[in-house]
Amino acid sequence: MVWTTNKATMGISFLLLFACFIGGAEQVYARGNGIQAGPGRLHPSIDLSLVFDTNPSYSSNNAFSDLILQMRPGLTLEFPSDTVSFELNSKVGYDYYFGVENSNSTNLSTIAGEADLKLGFNPNGQFSFFIEDVFSRSGDPRYSAVSGRFDRTNNEAKAHFQFKPGGGALMFDLAYGFFIDWFDDSGVNAQALSSYGHRIYFSGKWKFLPKTAVTIDFDSDIRRYPNGYDNGTKNIDINAIRATAGMIGQISPSLSLVIKAGYGDTLLDAPTGYTGSDFRSAIGQAEVNFQVGTMLLQGGYLRNFQPAPLYAYFGQDRFYLRYRQLLAGRFTLSAHVGFDLLDYGTGVQADAGERFDFLLTGGASFEYHILDWLALGLDYRLQALFSDYAQPLAGAGGVEYSKHAFGFRVSLDY
Repeated sequence: MVWTTNKATMGISFLLLFACFIGGAEQVYARGNGIQAGPGRLHPSIDLSLVFDTNPSYSSNNAFSDLILQMRPGLTLEFPSDTVSFELNSKVGYDYYFGVENSNSTNLSTIAGEADLKLGFNPNGQFSFFIEDVFSRSGDPRYSAVSGRFDRTNNEAKAHFQFKPGGGALMFDLAYGFFIDWFDDSGVNAQALSSYGHRIYFSGKWKFLPKTAVTIDFDSDIRRYPNGYDNGTKNIDINAIRATAGMIGQISPSLSLVIKAGYGDTLLDAPTGYTGSDFRSAIGQAEVNFQVGTMLLQGGYLRNFQPAPLYAYFGQDRFYLRYRQLLAGRFTLSAHVGFDLLDYGTGVQADAGERFDFLLTGGASFEYHILDWLALGLDYRLQALFSDYAQPLAGAGGVEYSKHAFGFRVSLDY
């Protein structure tokens, strides 16, 4: 299984803050020197985890638990250059389910992981062009409105233009991406959940202080569902737009903020007879990052919406907290918790009913770096979905589930 987060809405701001404001702190995650490859370096890696999962199938009745061997060989290839740069990061492997309690659970064994690629032309210049690709393979249903586990593949290929006038104080980004979210053919019409989309991104930043910037962001998601269900119904296409303005900044040596507010609209492309309405609401994010030495504490609130099969979309209010601490230069302690309120649109099928979910996610890990490139780790993950759904389509088991996962990990990143 693969543990993911809402990368589209949270990851960008967190990574930007982490890189800009705390990049000078003592390194939390280390790696080896790698292998010289011309002007660049090659870093092979592998993660091996033995995980006990109390509910690997995301079943509402927690029918069985299982032991899972997760194998993630990886590769990082970096060629920095002022002319043409290249970066590849990948951790794609295999999850093997032993079938300890139920022999049929071995059928859950699958390829899983993620990878990203970035090819830059004149990356440090005033005008830059990037070709990017982000791939992931998962069976996690947390944001798909689907009850149970369905393996699927996500991929987005993107063309990205960047303009930095005024010596870098101003930065404008314009990008187009083609996105697919494709479900495996599992024999239960799962491919009707598959979608593809055209995405347009625009971002403008004005760095009026060395570590503080005003931002304007816009994105559009033109989502299409090419396949229908056996009963002839289809998921609802959307032409979503989001626009926000705000500030990313460090207000003291240890405290930084993200504040964004704006508007979002699903602009549904609904067929005749569909009675559902659009999501039209304020969206935004408020986040606080506090760092003292090698301790990082982050807390925030996010309001957004996402396309969702079966219900066209859901509105999302998310509260999250993260903690990370480096101890004695060799030990890393981290924890996170998130709570989502998911308010779904009208179901695409007549008897779908109304739905409002509560999603709880959390976890903790303890890692010991034996060497810079070799680490041992203990991990715990929690995921639970609670719903007021009347369950006319979900069957007797309903849509609610809970799962705990305990893992021991060996990580090599040379």
